[in-house]
Amino acid sequence: MQMAILKNMLVKLYKNFGIDWNTDIYKLKAEDFPTFKDLYNLILEEFKESQNEVLLQISILLLDIATGSDSFIWNGYTTVEDNSNFICFDTNGLQGTSDSVKRTQYFNILTYCWEKICKNRNEKIMLICDESYLMIDEKVPQSLVYLRNMMKRVRKYEGSLAVISHSVVDFLSDNIKQYGQALLDIPTYKILMGTDGQNLKETTKLYDLTEAEQDLLLAKKRGHALFMAGAKRLHINFTVPEYKLEYMGKSGGR
Repeated sequence: MQMAILKNMLVKLYKNFGIDWNTDIYKLKAEDFPTFKDLYNLILEEFKESQNEVLLQISILLLDIATGSDSFIWNGYTTVEDNSNFICFDTNGLQGTSDSVKRTQYFNILTYCWEKICKNRNEKIMLICDESYLMIDEKVPQSLVYLRNMMKRVRKYEGSLAVISHSVVDFLSDNIKQYGQALLDIPTYKILMGTDGQNLKETTKLYDLTEAEQDLLLAKKRGHALFMAGAKRLHINFTVPEYKLEYMGKSGGR
């Protein structure tokens, strides 16, 4: 009942701002949209008129994000500008937040990314998820589910998805394996760097590595990797020229 009434309130709120189902939202600026405080105030006004207890319950649930301690996160206009060919989201600060904040923020970010991918089917676009283990949380599986679904569909939009992480084990926990393993199986190109221990065992099992391929990963030589392109497997050696190292700055270690 709360969700049904909340949806009705949202429709009314957007209508108050001149936005309905037929509005071309791509022509609007961020400031043309309502905020959570606008929604909170509307619900309070409706409650005063109708004395509907469900409206009061919803207003209490919205209080924190509309005017309370979490309002600095949610109650405002987006500051994301997509007028660049390269956009970077730093999500490291999300790791110390509550599960509800992580669920919502990752959903927001990935939804935004998917909208950019779908916007133009003729434009080649790539979403790169570096340090993707940060998105893997058994308590917050939404981001992993979204990535799995995205990886299955992205090629239809001239898009591609790159997932970068330290260990395949992170993706193969029993509670998330049905989503995580797809991110390891589906990619056309796979680059496996040096590893050992349980991670090597899981990698060997997952990709049916030969003994020579296992030895390559176990050696853990810097710059050396096993490259898998479809059915082909190659030993490759990355040599990064100095001018490219300068692009990376000083914050990435040695």
